[in-house]
Amino acid sequence: MKRTFISLLLTITLQAWAQDSIEVVNIENPAVQAYMADSTYYYNDDCDLTVITKYTNRDLYGERLDCPAGKSISWTPTVASDNIAEIRITLSEHSDYSDSLTHSPSSTKATSYLITNLLPNRIYYYKAEEVHTDSTVALLDEGKFRTVGQVRMIRVAGSNNVRDIGGWPTSFGVPIRYGKLFRSAHLDEVTPEGYHDLVENLNVTAELDLRGLFRREPHLKASRMGENIDFIRIVADSYGLSSQREKYAQALIWIISRLREGKSVDWHCGVGCDRCGTLSFLIEGVLGMSEVDLCRDYELSSLKGHKRYRGHVGFRKLLPWMKNHWPDTDLTQCFYNYWIESGVSEADIEYLRSVMLEK
Repeated sequence: MKRTFISLLLTITLQAWAQDSIEVVNIENPAVQAYMADSTYYYNDDCDLTVITKYTNRDLYGERLDCPAGKSISWTPTVASDNIAEIRITLSEHSDYSDSLTHSPSSTKATSYLITNLLPNRIYYYKAEEVHTDSTVALLDEGKFRTVGQVRMIRVAGSNNVRDIGGWPTSFGVPIRYGKLFRSAHLDEVTPEGYHDLVENLNVTAELDLRGLFRREPHLKASRMGENIDFIRIVADSYGLSSQREKYAQALIWIISRLREGKSVDWHCGVGCDRCGTLSFLIEGVLGMSEVDLCRDYELSSLKGHKRYRGHVGFRKLLPWMKNHWPDTDLTQCFYNYWIESGVSEADIEYLRSVMLEK
C-alpha cells in the first residue's frame, strides 16, 4: 500500500514537472496583463477615476492593443517560394492532431507566424508544414506549449475590438465559458483570412448587428461575411436600459435561440463600444460578473483608442439605474429582474446560464 502511494505520488510529481517544463504563453498582450493586474478599482469605486489610460500607451505597449498575444514560431524554407503552394500550420489540444485548427500565413515567402486566438489553461501541439507545388510536404517546425491568462482577445483580419466574453469570474463560483459569445466592431470588411479564423476555426456563425440609427450606417439584411451566417439586425440605442428594453430583450432572445442551435454568436455595432457595450453589460451582469469586472471589461475597448472609460457619461449611469430600479443586495438578481420584466423568460435565462457558466 505504501509503495503504491509513493509510486502514485512520484507519477504526479513527474507529470507536474513535465508540464512546468513546457513553454508558457500568455494569451494577454502586455497592456492587458498590466491592466488586469491593477487592483485600484477594488478599493476605489469613484467612477471618475480610471486606470485604463495608463495602459493605452502605444509607445510602451505597441499599436494593436486590441489583439491577443500568442505563440511565435519561425522556420527556414526548404525550397524556393515559387515551389511552395502553401504553408500550413496545424494546432490541436491532442498530440495526434485530432480536432485540429489550421492557420496559414498570407504569403508563401513567410518565415514566421504568430499563432493567436488561443484558449487559456490548455496544452497545445503545433506543427508547421511546407506544402510544395508537387504535393510533397516538408515539416518546418513542431512542438507544444501551455497557455495562461484570462482575457481572450481575438485577432480577425478586417475587424477590430473583437473579444470572447468568457473567462470572467462570477457570483456563481464558476467562470464564464469561452468560445460561445463574442463582441466586436462591425464585421463588414472581414477578409478571407479573418473569415477562416472567426467562422471556420471559432464557429462564429451567427451575427447580430445593432446598427441602423445613423444615416451613414449600413442597413444590412444579410451578413457581408456570406449567406451561411445566421444574421439579424436589431436597431438599438446605447445605454438606454429603460427606453431600449424591448430591443435588448429581442436581442437576447435571438442570441439564446442561436445557442440552442449550437452556434457561437458575435454582436456588434460600429466600433464595438456603446450599443455593443450595453448589451454586453446586460448579458455579463445576469451571468454574475461583479461591478468591478463589468467596468473593467467595458474599458477594454479603450485599448483600440475609443476612450470608453467607466466614467463615460452613458456607462456611468447603468449600474446605479440597475440597482435603483430593482433594489437587491444581490447585483446578479437585479440583472435577472431586469430581463424578466423586459420579456425574457425564466427558462431562457436558465438556459443561458447553463450554457455559459463552466461546470
